[in-house]
Amino acid sequence: MNRILYASDCLKVLNDRDALPDESVDLIYLDPPFNSNSQYNLPFKGKYKTASPVEAFDDTWHWTDENTEQLEELTADPRTRALADIVRFAQRIDQGSTNLGAYLINMAVRLYAMRRVLKKTGSIYLHCDSTASHYLKLVMDAVFGQKFYKNEIIWKRTSGHSDARRYGRSHDVILYYTRSNKGVWNQTYQPYDDDYVEKYYRYEDPDGRRWMSGDLSAAGLQGGGYEYEWKGVTRIWRVPQNSMERLDFEDKVFYTKNGIARRKRYLDESKGLKAQDIWTDIEALRSWHEERLGYPTQKPEALLERIVGASSNEGDLVLDPFCGCGTTVHAAEKLGRRWIGIDISSFSTGLIRERLLRAFPLLDKDAISMEGEIPLTVDDARTLSQRNKFEFEKWVCGHIGAEGMFHDPGTPGADGGVDGVLKFYRIRTEKKLKPEYAIVQVKGGHVTPDAVRALRTTVDRFEVTAGVMVCFDKYMRTVDNQRSREMFRDALGTYPVIQGYSVENLLANVPLDLPLYGLRRQGARLIA
Repeated sequence: MNRILYASDCLKVLNDRDALPDESVDLIYLDPPFNSNSQYNLPFKGKYKTASPVEAFDDTWHWTDENTEQLEELTADPRTRALADIVRFAQRIDQGSTNLGAYLINMAVRLYAMRRVLKKTGSIYLHCDSTASHYLKLVMDAVFGQKFYKNEIIWKRTSGHSDARRYGRSHDVILYYTRSNKGVWNQTYQPYDDDYVEKYYRYEDPDGRRWMSGDLSAAGLQGGGYEYEWKGVTRIWRVPQNSMERLDFEDKVFYTKNGIARRKRYLDESKGLKAQDIWTDIEALRSWHEERLGYPTQKPEALLERIVGASSNEGDLVLDPFCGCGTTVHAAEKLGRRWIGIDISSFSTGLIRERLLRAFPLLDKDAISMEGEIPLTVDDARTLSQRNKFEFEKWVCGHIGAEGMFHDPGTPGADGGVDGVLKFYRIRTEKKLKPEYAIVQVKGGHVTPDAVRALRTTVDRFEVTAGVMVCFDKYMRTVDNQRSREMFRDALGTYPVIQGYSVENLLANVPLDLPLYGLRRQGARLIA
């Protein structure tokens, strides 16, 4: 099992023993909804303000008949009765509202399913915030056992936050548990704080290398040391004489006014501080960060690299059941782990696939398995377009690596809406790369001449550079006959302002005729 993306509810995959056998996963990281009572939208960086954004996920919760059945099942099973008690307790605390109870039971049944797939040597990290972290810890205690609770990690995600009439909320919570006392642990390190460096690494060599003074005496050291004379001083030293000679030759020994040898410990040779449970050294993503995709709730790669590095080994299997835009699987791929990602959105799974292909140029598209509500053939795509037009649009936009999705409802005439947005870069001599955008419009059925001509108007209205009409091959002649013949240029070539792109080409991974749109897989792969 490796490099698998599921477009599905994670509960369905977690309960599928063929997809995820018992005790098959080494590490689980999940960044689920936080019960924030908010709707999160897919991004678009444009100037046109009246467009309605497309929902990425809805973090609002209401009790359903399915929840009632789930609660009855949890109550009937002695192994899960404590989970039912926690949900009922939350309902009482919530003073008649069903929102918290609905959120917790949805999380409880999924976390319980995760326990089955986690190895005895495995670990799980649950990312949340203060909205429901205390309730989620009760659920985690009931599922994984309070004795296997390791840490509540505080991640300072912002330097400051302005909240009315209360202290600014600037951190997230990560609950860390192991499946047993044999959980994998690889020591990780954090950079020293500036104050610590100034206080302890206060010496400098002439070349500017900073160092701190370390004791070479073994007086009082458990286990003893080595007694000999060194530079006229006889005492018990921490290192044998040959090691002292080597350190002195390497200029890693200095001498006090009394002639006592002490060790130089250079800052640039230090691993740093052993990782603590407060993480202030990993900055949340900002608009200027290169890795930022604009996806709501996206976490920085450094955060996941620390977790994956600490609690798994090369070749281990990492699972993210709410993988969003794929930061966990990106970190797993980078660190040589196997991985499985699950997200209910077909847009997200397509976005992840494109993200990985552009980040790892040697990774072939066929190495990533796509499962669930994801078309693999033209017939699959046609069936999806007929069954659910909107999911078809999401799949197309995710597959080609669109930066986001939104719609412009109420536009007169033929479909003048925008289904997706692609970012690309024109190569200009002696000029810095600057992002530009192409409107993506998706047609799952008949394409009219008016719709093709309207795309050119839409490009002007949204003040972007280009437009792409995606449709099935049988309608490509209409697009080609009716599209604008205008072109735009860069240092590498000439490109159409309006172009057609068939679903058949999309499935065959034929690139669009755009300069450096995230990734152009033509010969050598280029990363924008």
